[in-house]
Formats: sequence, structure tokens, C-alpha cells
Amino acid sequence: MLQLPELRQELTPNSPDEAARLTELAQLVTATAPLADVRDLAPKVRKLFPEPAYLVGCGGSHIWLHRANEAGRLACILDRYQ
Repeated sequence: MLQLPELRQELTPNSPDEAARLTELAQLVTATAPLADVRDLAPKVRKLFPEPAYLVGCGGSHIWLHRANEAGRLACILDRYQ
């Protein structure tokens, strides 16, 4: 079954640059066609939110995004139907 990615922002942007990156990420997610695995978007997320300022990883069926110096998730991308 195909997965439709959905962005869930969990923290407020801490700068105009981060807000712009999150807007670009939201546009990317909205424009993405259903995928066999939502985690296939991880390389594009890593390009928008590069190390060392950000950490991007994958769980069982989602992508998580953290600021490198914070424990809370900045955002999560998961299957809309999960």
C-alpha cells in the first residue's frame, strides 16, 4: 500500500531561516506523490536540514527532525493514514 507523507511540525521555528526551511519542507511534502515508503524522503529532508545544525533520522515508518542541540523533535514526517 502506498503511503501519503504528512508533515507534523512540533516546535516553533527559532529563526527566520529555520521558518523558511520548514516552509520549503511543507511544500516538498505537499507536492510529493504517494510513496512505497515515506522514509524515501529522508535524503531530501537532510538536504534542507543539514548537519551539524540538524539531525534527521528514520523510525519504523516515519522521518524525524531534531535541532542538534535539543532533545525535542522539530518535526516528523509520517504516513497520513497512520
